[in-house]
Amino acid sequence: MIPQDTLQITEFLTVLQLPLGLAIVILAVYGYQRNTSRPMLFLGIGIAMMTLVSTATTAVSSIFLDVSFIAPLSLATETIGMGLILYAVVLARRK
Repeated sequence: MIPQDTLQITEFLTVLQLPLGLAIVILAVYGYQRNTSRPMLFLGIGIAMMTLVSTATTAVSSIFLDVSFIAPLSLATETIGMGLILYAVVLARRK
């Protein structure tokens, strides 16, 4: 059994992660619109995948799917997000 304190800390960090990720995504989209910078767009999408989509995937899969699918789905979305962030950095270096 997982201690109650650990669950509360995890829930707090998840709730903290969502608005921070959303704020970063909004700023990246704003930067994309202002400068028409494709790296900023990919950076925003990558951060959204790592924070918002990963959390949503974990929440939805924990309700509808077997427990064994939760970690792989969450890790897959985070990995895609990291790939998009890496692509944004490489794309920014080319310009």
